[in-house]
Parts: sequence; C-alpha cells; structure tokens
Amino acid sequence: MDRPINLEERDICHVLFWMPHWIGDVVFSLPTIQALRTRLPHVRITAVAHPPAHEILSHHPSIDSVIKIPYTQEDGFGSACRFARGLKKYQFDLAVLFPNSFRSAMMAWLSGAKIRIGYQTEGRGIFLTHPLAVQKDSKSIHGIDYYSRIVSCLGINDVEKKFEPIVSKEEVRQQEELLAQQGIYPSDFKVAIQPGASKQEKRWHPERFGILCQKLIKERGAKILLLGSDAEAEVIEKVRKFCPREHSLAFTGLNMRVVLALLQNCQLLIANDSGLMNLAAMVKTPLVAIFGPGSPKTSDPCIEPSKKEIVTKNFSCSPCRHNFFKECKPSPHNKPFCIEDISVKDVSDSVYRLLERIETR
Repeated sequence: MDRPINLEERDICHVLFWMPHWIGDVVFSLPTIQALRTRLPHVRITAVAHPPAHEILSHHPSIDSVIKIPYTQEDGFGSACRFARGLKKYQFDLAVLFPNSFRSAMMAWLSGAKIRIGYQTEGRGIFLTHPLAVQKDSKSIHGIDYYSRIVSCLGINDVEKKFEPIVSKEEVRQQEELLAQQGIYPSDFKVAIQPGASKQEKRWHPERFGILCQKLIKERGAKILLLGSDAEAEVIEKVRKFCPREHSLAFTGLNMRVVLALLQNCQLLIANDSGLMNLAAMVKTPLVAIFGPGSPKTSDPCIEPSKKEIVTKNFSCSPCRHNFFKECKPSPHNKPFCIEDISVKDVSDSVYRLLERIETR
C-alpha cells in the first residue's frame, strides 16, 4: 500500500461511498461515514447504494446525496459499466469501497475517482490506489470495526459506535396515526416481529414465533406488528395464523424509512439475525435477537446492553460460511441445529428479562 493519505495535502471536495449490499452492513458502515464527515466537514458526500438500502440513507445528516444503483445481477456486466462511467460527471476525488467484490472496485475505477481505497480482496488491487490488507481477525471482529479500518489510511482512527438520528419526529407521528386508524393505539404494548432473514436456514421456525406471539398477546395484551419484505409474505402469514386479527397487523414491502418509523413506535422487536435487527438498534428500539448460523461477535446489534437480549446456543462453528449441510447435518426440519435447538422458552425468557429491565428503569 502507498503511504497513508494526508488529507491536508489533498484537495478533496467530493467523496463517494460505495455501500454494502445488505441492510445490516449498511447500518454498520454508517459510523465510518459519520467519522469522515467530522474529519472533513465541508466536503460533499455521496452514497451509491442498492435498493432498498438507499431509502435508509436519504436525509442522513452526514450524507449529501444518494444514488440508487439501477441495475440488478440479471442486467449483466454492461449495465453496471455504463452506470459507473456515468458517475464521472460527479468528479469524485475519493472513493471508499465497503464491499469486498471485484466488481465494486472496477466500478469505482470506472467512475473516475482519483483516490480509491478498500480491502485488497478478490485480486482487485489493480483498481485501488490504496489497497488495504485484510487482517487475520477480520472474520471475528464486529462489522463496525471491520468497515472503520478502511479509513485508517486517511488518519481516521477514532470511529464511535453510534448513529445520528435519521428519522424525523413527524415521520414517527405519521405512523402512529396510521396505526391508530387500524386499531393500534399509542397506549398499546406494541411488539414488532420479523420472522424472515436473508436465508431460510437463519430463520427460527415461524410456528415458534407464532406461539411466542400468542403468549405475549395472552399475558401482556400485546399488539403484534409483523414486518418483512414482499418475499417474506408467506412466512409472515404463517406467524399471523397464530394471532387474533384484532391483535396483529402484517406489513410487507414497506419503504425502509416507514419501517424505521414503525420500529420507533414499538416497545420491542423480536427478530432473527437480520438487517431489521440492526435497524431497530439504530433507532434505539429494545430488541431480542435470535442467532443461529451467525454470531454476535460480528453482527451484535449496536445498542446499549440494557436494551437487548441475544439468544444463541453459541455453537463453536458460528459464524459459519453458510455452506449449509455440507459442513453440518440438517435437523429433521431441515434447519441447522444452531437455530433448531432454540426453544420458545429460550426466547420467551429473554423477552421477559428485557421487559423487566426496561420497565423498571
């Protein structure tokens, strides 16, 4: 790698952040962006992001503009190259690459950014002006720490694990009013449930989510808000079958800013290891997170410890490489045992421990 970049010697006016693909990783990258904003308060910062992550970034106080990546994997390499060349008009002085892919480095090079920094993975060093060696502990450190190391070559070594507010009080109030129109009021005990995850092997059984919802409705009069993508509608409906209709609402395919505002209206989120878990932490909604193949070592929700409970069996192979059932045997329900062995009681006990803490503060 070249010598560290002395920002005082460079005329940096416009910075490009090429964002990670997954929602949770986008959340983990935000403290790094905030740190660079503090270090260079007068530069323009643009984030290039896949949908729906671009929705989270709009109106972020450290980001001036957001460009949605318009192509998908099915559109082919040519579409990606045309998009990247079109970025030249923005005259980026510095590109910070959060993804480790060869393609993202090539896209940054095609964008014309003068300085391009990122990890030296997948042989992409030819496209980076300042390739960074991946450290040996990269598979066991938290995502925020992993991304913050990228800007260490800029002399930015103090990245705080905190998030700037990105949802307005008006957005939260609007969702409160919409919930009231559907029979869920501000005084109700509202629990958000996310039974989906990026892979079905990371999902706790929907039937167990349903039994847990029944328990919370019976014992606490809870109103259940089931959240997920359009692709998760089926699993959400499986959970909702356990809930009286007057005690539950299902929301799929919502804009991410609406999801954030709904989470802020809830007293609790119960979720699989997922992006939504990290969104809740970002807006300080207490949460219970269910970890199977993943590990809190790398993706622990960034919220004060008193506001979270982590449910995990701490298998020695977690976090795994997600080569499911090549490296481990499936349960009779075709789940890895690290998620199969988590019982309703395990999660219920965590929920009630968390509620006792937050209600007695």
